[in-house]
Amino acid sequence: MGILLIRELNVDGCGDFADVLVQTDQPVTPEQMKELHHELTRLNNEQECPDTDDVVEEAVKNTLGETARCIGYTLLEYGGAGRHCDENFH
Repeated sequence: MGILLIRELNVDGCGDFADVLVQTDQPVTPEQMKELHHELTRLNNEQECPDTDDVVEEAVKNTLGETARCIGYTLLEYGGAGRHCDENFH
């Protein structure tokens, strides 16, 4: 069993990131990682307003199938700079 951490950078335009953990039943091969990366990019580019956890869940299902599942993303979804990029925000 393994755990992959998938991080989307700059999710809000202010430098924050979103993390999704993926638990795998079997080791992920370099070929599967490459396929997963391509699928993440494709899905992210196809959607008008992509949600990180939805994109990752779909990409994992499409590339790794039943051997993997997303876990714990609700607790990890947003992290980063801890600041607001809107200078007018008080």
